[in-house]
Amino acid sequence: MGKDDDFFKKDLEFEGLVKKAKRNSNIRVTFISLIVSLLVIISFYFVGNSIMQKMIDKEMRSDAMWYSIHGANVEVQATVVNQSLLSATTKTEFHKTVSGIPVPWVPKEKKYSIWGTSELITAVGASGTGDVTAKRIPMYYNGKRATEFIHPGVTSVTVDDKNLVAEIGDDKVIELALSFDKGYNVKEVQSTFHEHLSWYWVNSYSQSNIKDFNDEAKETGKDYTISGDDVIGFHHNNQQDGNWGADSFTETLRNLQEEKYYQDLTENIVTNITKGNKKELSAENLEIIGVVITGTPAELQQYLELPMVRATFLGATADKY
Repeated sequence: MGKDDDFFKKDLEFEGLVKKAKRNSNIRVTFISLIVSLLVIISFYFVGNSIMQKMIDKEMRSDAMWYSIHGANVEVQATVVNQSLLSATTKTEFHKTVSGIPVPWVPKEKKYSIWGTSELITAVGASGTGDVTAKRIPMYYNGKRATEFIHPGVTSVTVDDKNLVAEIGDDKVIELALSFDKGYNVKEVQSTFHEHLSWYWVNSYSQSNIKDFNDEAKETGKDYTISGDDVIGFHHNNQQDGNWGADSFTETLRNLQEEKYYQDLTENIVTNITKGNKKELSAENLEIIGVVITGTPAELQQYLELPMVRATFLGATADKY
């Protein structure tokens, strides 16, 4: 019996050792699993974050090019990036320059994720209120009036802001959107408006677009105006060698044709500008169908009765001093 007792004791001791070994093994496996999982999560975060950062950088470059040609007399002021653990947002601030006075304009926000996706967060844009039967309801952002244009192909023009200009005192500087009776080249426009030029509106519309404009005007009984926030063009500069900003505009379009985020939009714009690729995309071939001019009301009055000016719409105003 003594030998049996010893064997039984040894068996219990062995069983205890096995259990202890299993327990230690389970602890090691659990610990290793936790370490591996943690490393995988950290690696995934850094890889995802790297992908997200590259996307932010790439889209910010593309956006900057697009914003430089989209929106009448609107410029990027700054873009701020706010980053969290799994996502990031960018907020781009814009402004208009009215005779040297900056006027804040509609900001845009985008959201990015480490999954490699991005989306535009709806921005609060210009809005207006009024009688739905009125010929026109002006739009405002932050108390500032938004510009509008009428395409030369639209047959009816019954609304205009010429009379408003005369009512504004010369302690203000104003922004006026002028719509032309037809397309003009850059040189003709520059020589007409000189130092008051801020921005050129480029004809980037198809015959189908113009037909739609006229159809809607006929259906509603109202002039079809295009918001200044939705038009394509370029800012005026004083460099004659660069065709007063037109060369930079055409170069930006070529670059945007290579950017996937704006490729389809840009291809459509270029096709319309070049009349179905029948003309070269060049500064000389651009049709300027409107401009934004800035100055005091007295300074800008001289342009309102020009034969080429078909419609005048008031934009932002600011104190002169």
